Amino acid sequence: MQILRASMTLAVVFAVMGCSSPSGSTGGTELDGSLPPPVDAAMEVFTLTSPDFVEQGVLPTEYTCDGAKNSPPLAWTGVPAGAVEFEIMMTTVAPDGLKWNWVLHSIPGNVRSLAKNSMGVGTAGLTSDGPLLAYSPPCSQGPGKKWYKFTVYALSGKPSLPSQPNQVTGAVLTSAISGLTLASSELNVSYTR
Repeated sequence: MQILRASMTLAVVFAVMGCSSPSGSTGGTELDGSLPPPVDAAMEVFTLTSPDFVEQGVLPTEYTCDGAKNSPPLAWTGVPAGAVEFEIMMTTVAPDGLKWNWVLHSIPGNVRSLAKNSMGVGTAGLTSDGPLLAYSPPCSQGPGKKWYKFTVYALSGKPSLPSQPNQVTGAVLTSAISGLTLASSELNVSYTR
């Protein structure tokens, strides 16, 4: 009788172990060899980064007028669905108002990064320090720390812009993208001369 009960108990234990969860899976464990569900890309946050500086960090001298005057490398992840192009702007609040150090628009929707001193990706607009259509490295006047903001914008469509590149200022681009921006991300850095 005890042997019969022990056999029945083992049979119940094996039956329970062989059962699946109510959803019909074992929860993606190694027991059934299935993989965990993929991460929903829509849940990823649109994020701007640089391999050379971090949020609230210091802008390296090579990206200023005190150094090589290179444009910095940037990358963005978590691109929202429906993004067809990107715009990048670098701004600072100066004593005389907002200034644009970089106005770069029409970056194709399949691009996810810019290399250091990148050329030929997107179209450069006019910066506050014009007349060149290029990255204008910060050249802070006066003592003390100055703050600069890099912002990338993911757009749902192509903005209506003037046909002449030297007419696309930071203010013009900001206005043109206001109704098309799906998401934006920024990096704030400081520099002290």
